[in-house]
Amino acid sequence: MQNSPHLDVLVRFHDFSRLLELKRCIFSLVGQTYRPLNIILLLQCFTPEQEQQLRHALQPLLQGDNAPTLQLHNRQQPEPQDARAHLMQAGIGIATGRYLAFLDYDDVLFPEAYQLLAQQLSANNAAIAFASVQPMVVDVYRDFCYSRGYLASIPYQGETLHDLFRHNFCPLHSYMFDRERIPPSLLQIDTSLTIEEDYALLLQVCAALPADFSLLNTTIGYYAFKTDASNTVAMANLSPQQQEVYARMSAKIEQRRATTPLAPSVQIALGFAEPHHNRTISQALQQLPRAASKAQSTPTPQLPTLTLRKRIRVHGGVLPASRRALLLWRTQGLRSLLRRLRAL
Repeated sequence: MQNSPHLDVLVRFHDFSRLLELKRCIFSLVGQTYRPLNIILLLQCFTPEQEQQLRHALQPLLQGDNAPTLQLHNRQQPEPQDARAHLMQAGIGIATGRYLAFLDYDDVLFPEAYQLLAQQLSANNAAIAFASVQPMVVDVYRDFCYSRGYLASIPYQGETLHDLFRHNFCPLHSYMFDRERIPPSLLQIDTSLTIEEDYALLLQVCAALPADFSLLNTTIGYYAFKTDASNTVAMANLSPQQQEVYARMSAKIEQRRATTPLAPSVQIALGFAEPHHNRTISQALQQLPRAASKAQSTPTPQLPTLTLRKRIRVHGGVLPASRRALLLWRTQGLRSLLRRLRAL
């Protein structure tokens, strides 16, 4: 895929003690079949010594033939302490490629992930393409993480654009943007948000431009649900001050829905026969019952992939029948990558 559009992947990293998790994340990016790929690693208040150790730790992963390139950006401002939105905005400003994606340091993607998303963007002329990631229950220890297996019940549910406008069911690493189809003014992060800054971005992009949900039945990676709640918002465990912050952020998201107009093409995709000028997301959700919006949940024709709708039972659960083929594909890709690393 040497002639493919350039892809930038933004990875935020704020805790040097979790370096092993970052290495696993970067390993999954090195194993991507999509090229060319550039990793923009966004750091928060790292010392020069830590930055040097970080480069040294990642160097073996990035020395293979046709390996991804790596850029580091180290934000030194001490405030705000939670600078996730600022880091994401900085990364968007650094990115130069046509395609843009996000990946948190404690999550991983399967080798075919970005190739599948890029195919959907190209085939369906979409500004953003979505797939699915499998939540995993992860116990966190000082020197390692232990994965217990699949999360029993997925906490986020959705199938359609209508669902996305109601709540965010699309984790950070389940989608990819085509920046050539998105005005720069829309690819802006609200840095006042310390929670759901990614959802606010999805709302403003998907309200204006076509989104593709064809790959929602395709799992492209793992999403770590840590049992110490270090990477998720567990309302039952929040302090009164944290609950206040969460309520304030939620109010901002609701305000975004109430003030963001829907493009006529998006209104038609939602199921409106006659688009209205300045109809907002909130108005659309009030006017269009979810049942009536089911028409826009039908996936557009999907490119040939290994994903089949037939299902089989595995360990008492229900998984796509293509799981065996996908696992074989990933295993072959990782074996090839390990051979290249051993040869260094």
